[in-house]
Amino acid sequence: MQFKPRAKRRAVGLTSLIDVIFLLLLFFMLASSFSRYQYLDVSSGGQGGGADVKPAYLRIHSSAKIDLNGLPVQKAELGARFEDLADNENAVVAIWSGPDADVQDVVDVMSSARLSGLKTILVTGK
Repeated sequence: MQFKPRAKRRAVGLTSLIDVIFLLLLFFMLASSFSRYQYLDVSSGGQGGGADVKPAYLRIHSSAKIDLNGLPVQKAELGARFEDLADNENAVVAIWSGPDADVQDVVDVMSSARLSGLKTILVTGK
């Protein structure tokens, strides 16, 4: 029986692995965005003893159909309507988003309400 000499194994080269990691790092750095997005402060409900004022009820059926307390209203008019409500310090707006409403519609309405000075906004949806 004749023994064959074992083949000498080569050492594992890490150079190619380091190159791949560097390329991945470079790719993700170039592909990601470090800009700060606008955000809207949203806080969870706190403990309360009931509302002093009946909330205004805003329904967003779709981007084209919005009503406030049952009366149709355009998006452009919402700022003025919310400013009228904001005169009362305890004013509350309840926003209901229907199944055809986009998230952007809800965010636009919430942003408009915040800019007009309303402090309490309730959001619900289907």
